[in-house]
Amino acid sequence: MIKTLLVFFHLIATCAAIGTIVITDLRLAAKALGYKVVIPPPERFETFVISMALGALYITGAGIVWLGLQADPAYLDNPKLQAKLVLVLVLTLNAFVLHRLVFPILGRSRTVSRWSTRDWTVVAASVSLSNSIWFFSAFLGVARVWNGTVPLGFVLAVALAGWAVTFMLVNGLLMLASRDEPKGRPDWIDSMKASLSDFADLRKE
Repeated sequence: MIKTLLVFFHLIATCAAIGTIVITDLRLAAKALGYKVVIPPPERFETFVISMALGALYITGAGIVWLGLQADPAYLDNPKLQAKLVLVLVLTLNAFVLHRLVFPILGRSRTVSRWSTRDWTVVAASVSLSNSIWFFSAFLGVARVWNGTVPLGFVLAVALAGWAVTFMLVNGLLMLASRDEPKGRPDWIDSMKASLSDFADLRKE
């Protein structure tokens, strides 16, 4: 019964974090469809929810692992579980990068077109890493078919591929956001902004 409750609260915390991340991403994506875009840092409530959810995941996850070891001393021999622990560690370290580097960059209230190459790279790398690990870790929670059947290297390679794809998507979004109002003939970026203008209205608060 205790393990069932831990798994339940672990799931609730995961849903709360990912739900908040999705809402934040959609809000920022909507802003990127405009011109002279300034991307603000996440609101305090959003960071609070994600931080609390991460803390709950630590507690419930540790409880699940402890119960697993009590039932089977070889519980941690599962490569999928080992990979998830590595990813949680990376996610935690990246959280410090977000708060110490990314959020201050966003807090300068500069348009994306005025970002330096360093700012662009830091934001794209850290934000894409956070998103990809959150979603992939959630996937690992339900990928029971991988328990004891896939090596650690394979799981981490899939996680790395997911980060690479997410990194490209974030860079594409920043490319849209960096476009200021066209002075000449509109190109494909301007056409895309125009075609998605209805979605861009979501950025209005």
